[in-house]
Amino acid sequence: MTPNWRRPALLQPLRAWGPMLVLLVLVVVAVAVVAVGLRPSPTSPARPVLVSTGDWAPFVGPELPDGGPVTKLVVEVLNRAGYSPEVRYTSWSLAEDQVRSGATVGAFPLVGSESRRKDLLVSDSLIDFEYVLFYDRRKGEPRATTAADLRALRVGGISGYDYWNDLESAVPRMVEFGSTLDGFQALAEGRIDVLAEGLLPGQAALADPSFAGDARDFGYLQGDNPLTHSVQGVYFMMARTPEAAPVLEKFNQVLAELRRSTEYEQFVEGLQPSAFRDVTLTPVGETGLVELLDEHGNLVLVAPQGTRAQVLTWPDQFVRSAGPPRGRILVRVKITNGPARGRVLHVDARALLLEAKVS
Repeated sequence: MTPNWRRPALLQPLRAWGPMLVLLVLVVVAVAVVAVGLRPSPTSPARPVLVSTGDWAPFVGPELPDGGPVTKLVVEVLNRAGYSPEVRYTSWSLAEDQVRSGATVGAFPLVGSESRRKDLLVSDSLIDFEYVLFYDRRKGEPRATTAADLRALRVGGISGYDYWNDLESAVPRMVEFGSTLDGFQALAEGRIDVLAEGLLPGQAALADPSFAGDARDFGYLQGDNPLTHSVQGVYFMMARTPEAAPVLEKFNQVLAELRRSTEYEQFVEGLQPSAFRDVTLTPVGETGLVELLDEHGNLVLVAPQGTRAQVLTWPDQFVRSAGPPRGRILVRVKITNGPARGRVLHVDARALLLEAKVS
């Protein structure tokens, strides 16, 4: 048992250090409270938003995988910006009206015409497209060197489109059609002389089984004449309101980050009308392996059966008149799966197996 006379001696250090210990405890508790306050809060749930677009196969459309490559791009940007978009497909004119009225948060992919820029906020360019004037080769190439030449022609366009300034200034009133297919049907029937459309969507429409005509019967005016040719960006647009400005600023920030990444290349690759270029490679010889060649036909690599590729250039024998083949036909392709994925090489044309189009 400890003698009573020793207790004060034991308590003396406690009395001296007690206030300091209490202060130390208070400091630790305060630091802990601040740390908890600064700790990142759980991620807020993505805000649902409604956006509108039209039907622009093979880039945008309700029947396309993921709504088409442009839809996939816009949805990805909005997702990364903290939104959960629902895409509403409608006519182009109605899509524009909906964003102006506030029925939808934004609309895409629209050309940044002067009339739209007056009362809509315009994002940075999503993608650049080449626009041309198509014509029917069977009727001869129309003369369209000057604005007067164009005014003398029956120029067709798609309802709801805004075209480039030089064309619209030369032809203030076009013959409008509800879809690209309708426009090409009118061109084939001689109801118009030229059809203004994006080069890639125009070529895709000509190749579509829904169009009864022969794609080879139609060409487009060549050259860089600004009356007949233009490269235009397409954009995501919002109503010009104070609330929309920070949203579009965030959209542009995410879009810029995405465009600097390799992921963007995957979206751009999807812009090509690739349904008619996707192939599976099969062995030609007895080795059971696919031979990947250089441009001279020399063996570079071998690949397993089932290797897939996209045709970059169809040989002339496949798209123009051809006599009996002399020697083997080489096809330039880009490998899309397997160990050689990403390589651009050549294959014997007999190795190509066209993939069935999945509806």
